[in-house]
Amino acid sequence: DNIVNMCEIKFYSDEFEVNKKYDLILRNRQAVLAKYIPKKCAIHSTLITTYGLRRNEYNGDFVSVIKMDDLFA
Repeated sequence: DNIVNMCEIKFYSDEFEVNKKYDLILRNRQAVLAKYIPKKCAIHSTLITTYGLRRNEYNGDFVSVIKMDDLFA
């Protein structure tokens, strides 16, 4: 399907929140990954976390969010 999932795994006691600094880290990781995969592939950021993602101006970094309940339901 020409999609590479770049997974971030975070364990927190509350919803995970992406701030400006972490947004830049994610963008840098994606740029590095893009150098090593074929140009025709898309990179989708996936967050795997305990309680989900807190909504803010940076939560759009992730295409998919997988919570603990999704894994153990």
